[in-house]
Amino acid sequence: MKKKEYIKPEMNVYQMETQAILAGSVIRKADNEDYSEESVSDYRDESGSIWAD
Repeated sequence: MKKKEYIKPEMNVYQMETQAILAGSVIRKADNEDYSEESVSDYRDESGSIWAD
């Protein structure tokens, strides 16, 4: 019988600094209008599936 070779599971944890958000940048929360059918219809193909690049 052939002996199997196993790989020992291992996990490494690294402490990293968070990326700074520029003072001039504005991140807005999505509104309900962003999820309306009119907004989403631009991202649908002929079969009705939503696509994105």
